Amino acid sequence: MSYIAVWLLLVLLTFFEVGLAWVRLEPRLMLAALLILSFAKAALIAWFFMHLKTHRPKPLVLLIPGLFLCIALLLALLPDGLRAWTLR
Repeated sequence: MSYIAVWLLLVLLTFFEVGLAWVRLEPRLMLAALLILSFAKAALIAWFFMHLKTHRPKPLVLLIPGLFLCIALLLALLPDGLRAWTLR
């Protein structure tokens, strides 16, 4: 896959994200869709433009704890977000 093909895929995913803003979806469904699309875009950027596909596993070993930290922080802060949602 060439850089131009990856760039076009990123543009397509961005247009899809913008298109989701025009569709009336349940907020949780929209959030889930946008998170999945954002993660896919971040993975493409890291994999191709940061050259992780050609490196040995060492950079991936360094990225995995960061991923778990992000998930842990998300789960730790989720109750506050849900509480703020019910206060509206």
